[in-house]
Amino acid sequence: MNVITPLQAERLFTHFIDDVDGVVCLSACATAADIHAQAAAHRLRFPLMLDASATLVEQINASTFAPASCRFGPYCDNVLGMNWRLPDGRVVRIGERVVKTTTGYDWLRFLLHTGIRFGEPLDYVLRLRPDCGHSFYGRFDGAVDALRAGVSALLHSGWMHWWESVDFVVEEGGAFVRVAVHCPLREAVLFADQLRSIATAQGLRLTVETNARPPADCLPDLVFKTTPDRALTLASELSRSGVRCMALCYNGVVHVWLPETADRLARIDKLVQPHLTELHALGGDWHSRHLLTPAPTPAETVWLKTLEIAIHDH
Repeated sequence: MNVITPLQAERLFTHFIDDVDGVVCLSACATAADIHAQAAAHRLRFPLMLDASATLVEQINASTFAPASCRFGPYCDNVLGMNWRLPDGRVVRIGERVVKTTTGYDWLRFLLHTGIRFGEPLDYVLRLRPDCGHSFYGRFDGAVDALRAGVSALLHSGWMHWWESVDFVVEEGGAFVRVAVHCPLREAVLFADQLRSIATAQGLRLTVETNARPPADCLPDLVFKTTPDRALTLASELSRSGVRCMALCYNGVVHVWLPETADRLARIDKLVQPHLTELHALGGDWHSRHLLTPAPTPAETVWLKTLEIAIHDH
């Protein structure tokens, strides 16, 4: 049960949309359709979606990055504030409705990806982006070495900051590179020509799909955070175990989808173990939405109480 005093209620975020600053506040259980219903009338959008039907909280719990993080950064840079329910039921406001309001420790960034150990989000304040009205995808096919060279060319191109995503996908049947572009319709031909020039230079085949919906990648079962120079190799190595993988090339993130099997947790452990040493050496990490958040240790329980008091007194 939420415990909200009148004073707290005055400070909590209420649902709103600000079409000038491009900010919206809505439930953590909102879906892509809910966001679109709020933002589309103002020619705004929230591009960091992994799954068309999953809720925001499910998506953020699944991964810290989406394909469009290539252009817009991780979720923690696009969730500006939250109404957060602490484990004791009290609801507090974390963050603001602007990108940066203060210096010091970032409570929002810390809490955003802590599972349910320190409570749960009730509402998010999201940073929206302009909707230019046109999207298209370029798919590069060819030999793996040529695809790697194509990724390097894409990431080092002067057009790099216009690519919504640069994804290296490895699945049964081979590998390909997918590039997403969002721009005004009149400019689409310029972006498509640039993709064609990269494809020609690397000996790749390019297929352009216009007015396309975002690919239905769905929520990943396992996520690795490594370095950009290592992500393509890691995705290729993991795919040899019969799983579909996608490297978010700019961010150095690998998303993994597992077959529907009864031994999912065992499969996750088998995939992770060979790469732990290298991940730690690179400062990387891994995460799965299927693993339960462990119960707090005695030391963490004391720290959690301190956190609750600090937030209450803030």
